[in-house]
Amino acid sequence: MKRPWAYICATEGTSSKALRGYCRTVFQCGYVPICPRLQDGQFIVLENPDERHAFNEIVRDKLLRCTVLVVCSKHSDATTNAEVGLAKKYSKVLTTLDGVLQAAEKGEVLTG
Repeated sequence: MKRPWAYICATEGTSSKALRGYCRTVFQCGYVPICPRLQDGQFIVLENPDERHAFNEIVRDKLLRCTVLVVCSKHSDATTNAEVGLAKKYSKVLTTLDGVLQAAEKGEVLTG
């Protein structure tokens, strides 16, 4: 089975360790985790306005390629609100990490 892509959505202050844990859980549930803050934040200097703009374009592109957006934070901020808004605009499946786990327990994979 081909794994669907799942965009990892978390608040700005979420630690790399927590993001890696979210990605691991989503992977174990049958998805390819896409987490720009964890992956692209390794080489993009977010304090540089031009690179921050490029990062935002990369985030948008990756989110639009994903089937599912997984909200992993218990709280929201401007970043999570923007990502959820974009996912809604393009009719992506929205769920939480608990939703992914519940679907996996039933042997289901969430797709659009």
